[in-house]
Amino acid sequence: MFTKTQLDVNSKVVADKLPDSAMTREQEDIEAAMPPTKIQSIGSLSELSPPEACEKPSSDALAFTHRFAGGLMDDVKRRGPWYIDDWTEAFRPGNRSQALASVSFLFFACLSPAVTFGMLFDEYTEGQLGVVEMVLSSGISGILYALLSGQPLCILGATGPELAYTAVFFKLCQSLGLEFLPARVWQGLWCALFTVLIAVFDMCALMKYVTRFTEEIFSALISIIFIFEACLNVGMLYADDDSIEGRARAFSGTLLCLGTYGMATVCKGLKTRKVFTPTIRTMLANYGVIISISVWTFMNWAVRDVGNARLHMPETVEPTWRNPATNATRGWLVSPMGINASFPAWGIAFTALPAMGLALLGYMDQNLTSLLVNRKDHNLKKPPGYHLDLFVCGALIYPILAFLGLPFTHAATVRSMTHLISLSTREIVPLEGGGTTTKVINVIEGRTTHMAIHVLLLLSLSFTSLLRLIPKTVLYGVFLFMGVGSMAGNQLFDRLFLWANWVPSTYPKYEYIKHVSVRSLHSFTAFQFAMLVILFTLTRVDSVAVAFPFFIGLLVPIRWGMARYWTAEDLKWLDK
Repeated sequence: MFTKTQLDVNSKVVADKLPDSAMTREQEDIEAAMPPTKIQSIGSLSELSPPEACEKPSSDALAFTHRFAGGLMDDVKRRGPWYIDDWTEAFRPGNRSQALASVSFLFFACLSPAVTFGMLFDEYTEGQLGVVEMVLSSGISGILYALLSGQPLCILGATGPELAYTAVFFKLCQSLGLEFLPARVWQGLWCALFTVLIAVFDMCALMKYVTRFTEEIFSALISIIFIFEACLNVGMLYADDDSIEGRARAFSGTLLCLGTYGMATVCKGLKTRKVFTPTIRTMLANYGVIISISVWTFMNWAVRDVGNARLHMPETVEPTWRNPATNATRGWLVSPMGINASFPAWGIAFTALPAMGLALLGYMDQNLTSLLVNRKDHNLKKPPGYHLDLFVCGALIYPILAFLGLPFTHAATVRSMTHLISLSTREIVPLEGGGTTTKVINVIEGRTTHMAIHVLLLLSLSFTSLLRLIPKTVLYGVFLFMGVGSMAGNQLFDRLFLWANWVPSTYPKYEYIKHVSVRSLHSFTAFQFAMLVILFTLTRVDSVAVAFPFFIGLLVPIRWGMARYWTAEDLKWLDK
């Protein structure tokens, strides 16, 4: 039970953490793109507060401690008192349904990119990595991360930059005559060493220099990649086959993609409507994505299957690569000393170089995603653990994935933000000048949903016969659903949408609009958008794709240089 004093303190904490500017109408749309987000008043927050012994420390999680492993040990001390609560919070009466729906949705949201990236890894590595490896990698990474990480709301998985980096490394190994899988073991071990060193020497503290400017660009990039990939894959259906049957497949695939996206969005929007009973509305809103996948998969089978491509799931759980020397499937453990020939000593030393880039990629992906999840706007009550998160990746996840010959995983921004938003509770608040919006007042911050999602991913390999019934274009609809939903809450998109409004006096009453001139507002947005375009271009050009993480790091000094062209007052409101 909580005393009146405790309730007053909780209310003040919430008030202090609410963002200065109200969320936009686009941000409200994320309610229609994520499973169950509850709406309630601040007055009932005390029911969701943690035990009295678990008070949130006030120390800076991104401060240099000037002690060996000081930041790591501080993360353990900060997060330790919450560990039991992390496992029990989802089972509280007010959280069970929301947590279950989140797990159901995120399972498909994680399975879809795992299968898709697995097929791409298979293509780019000539069958040495594949769907089985990608699903196993996602499941194993997630379970370890759920058990030991400092911020379990983050979801690990394959990312576009990681795929591009692996493709480049594969070609490099071929040109040098190195066996790819043993080389990846050494690359993974070097990467693990570099990542552990970053964690124990407080290098995550450098992320405190990253501002909203960089976070918004990175978040917008990931959203656009999801939307672009969904549209690109559907568009390719029209280019692959000009025959009547091919056109029929393309048209049918487009309907499946848009139908999945549309039905899921409509289901999520029912929570604010007055149709059906409250119970039915809640059920449809919570499980809209699963319902949509099931309905459109059934439609593909029942109406007329014109040959839409379905998921390529293996019939047996075994490694993808068959050794051409023996014509046998490789073993699950990869020998770092070579498979068909001895791995040279110079090769071991050489792999340290690409491992540095891989470590930097993991550092940027992990920490930028964590910064987005831990933003003040999300009103999290439990402390972060930046150094601990990276240490778990370096000490456990990377070495295990390397020896098993599995793709490496990093924090996946869209999946992480989807996980966060699906577990959020929002309060309806009025907007100045009329209308309403929502603000986050509570999040189910636990390890249970993260663990359940990734256990289901591993179990999915045992019911592949059902998953093989799902058309690929249905999962492209899920990609589109996630990409559009993750756009909400990003001020860069909010300001871009203002370009369609030619009457500044009618702009929404955002806090920064009250303090910044129209010229400064749009010039700042244009420059930020230009940086986004450059980043997106880097991800699409194979020859320079590996420069992606380096350019993200370069955005920090670029932001410092912007002080010469925008006033401190402008930057205060646009980049706080």
